Amino acid sequence: MKNFWSSIAATNTSRVCLALLAGLVTARAQTNFYTITSTGSVSNRVNIVFLAEGYRTNDYAQFLTDVTNAANILLTNQPYAEYRSNFNVFAIAVPSTNSGSDHPCCGVTNSTFFSSTFDYGSDYYLSFPTNQLGQGRVDSLLNTFIPQSDLAILLVNDNLQGGSDGGGRTAIVSRGALFVVSSYNVILTHETGHVLGGLGDEYTDAYPGFPDIEEPNTTRETNRASIKWNAWISTNTPVPTPGTAPYSGVVGLFEGAHYHTTGWYRPKLNCMMKSLGVGFCEVCTEALVLAYYRQARPVDAFAPSPTNQTFTTTQAVNFSLTLLQPVTHSLSVQWYTNGVPLPSQTNAAFTLLPASLGNGSHTVSARVVDPTSLVRTDPTNLLSQTNTWSITVSVPQLTLSSPRWLGTNGFTFHVSGVAPAGFSVHASSNFVSWTSLATNSLVAGQFDFTNKSATNFSLRFYRASTPPAP
Repeated sequence: MKNFWSSIAATNTSRVCLALLAGLVTARAQTNFYTITSTGSVSNRVNIVFLAEGYRTNDYAQFLTDVTNAANILLTNQPYAEYRSNFNVFAIAVPSTNSGSDHPCCGVTNSTFFSSTFDYGSDYYLSFPTNQLGQGRVDSLLNTFIPQSDLAILLVNDNLQGGSDGGGRTAIVSRGALFVVSSYNVILTHETGHVLGGLGDEYTDAYPGFPDIEEPNTTRETNRASIKWNAWISTNTPVPTPGTAPYSGVVGLFEGAHYHTTGWYRPKLNCMMKSLGVGFCEVCTEALVLAYYRQARPVDAFAPSPTNQTFTTTQAVNFSLTLLQPVTHSLSVQWYTNGVPLPSQTNAAFTLLPASLGNGSHTVSARVVDPTSLVRTDPTNLLSQTNTWSITVSVPQLTLSSPRWLGTNGFTFHVSGVAPAGFSVHASSNFVSWTSLATNSLVAGQFDFTNKSATNFSLRFYRASTPPAP
């Protein structure tokens, strides 16, 4: 987390800016943008973008291989693996003059595009300037090639392992860190926890001057009811929680976090944000899943696409959803009409008969929920999404009423309803063969039909239909 570059100040701001712009123009002429993995539109995905640092132009093939390996490492760790379909992976290859990064402790200086360097005190902490020479160049490239970036990762072509969160906005990892034998590859995945999930370090070594700002996995709160991850703490787990074997696998309130040995607490005895060789704890996992859903909503597409619809026929209408399904569990779906849940309508598709609602204004909606056990607290309902269509039904509907005989041996009856294209009156003596008698139009939804002669029929049946019979 620490950033010793923050104290660097340019003595001639105008000259530095001009040099930066010139450098970007030169680099972009040799910069390539690649799609590594695409699962869907960038508008509804978590878009990971790897940027090349310390790779020369003739190292681009190696960069793409390293990006593929790094993406596979990241997306096979939980909870990334469960939501793999939520991610796109891209790469920006920008050339450096030299390979590798700076190693101040060994007197090694390389000319690289983002000016990355290992720590002055040790070859482990790998960072870059948070000013225009580092983060500024990252921002410029992202704005040019993929403004929808959600997670930027600077991949440094150096065989020593190292990394950092780059000041909180860009994860930094060396190529050498990818070779570490670990099912979690802690450096890469740990740093993305900072940048994407906003997670804090759970280390206890002192970091003077570090801001006393709580993260999703760090707190100074000791009142059980007020602990932000209280939903994960069992009632029989003491708070604070002893760091002893009986509690090594439970969520509690363990003292030591945020670069303090006392007064700050973490959710679990061991977690990727504290220790090597372990995965994210339940609380950190929850924060990451919620971060995914801030960028990629569960409904990826829907049909019909206009959410305002008018139906003028009795023909069935199909509604459907395309969902971003997790790997090992399914999203739940419930369809509604006018806010009332429809029994058994829990699939991604629903067929509506407009006439079943009656003419007028209605709503059809589908509520999608991720029932994952990885999240217990979702205050802003990120795990659910409701898609609503506003519909107007104007289906021809006719009613025959008020029949009566006339003194002229004829008869009359009343026709009412909706028939924008007109209607026809048919007659039959057997319900099988129908004869068209007249075609008319309703006036203000009303019409009186009169048949002046009803002779030669001992029994007759009548109907009105629309559109007019041919």
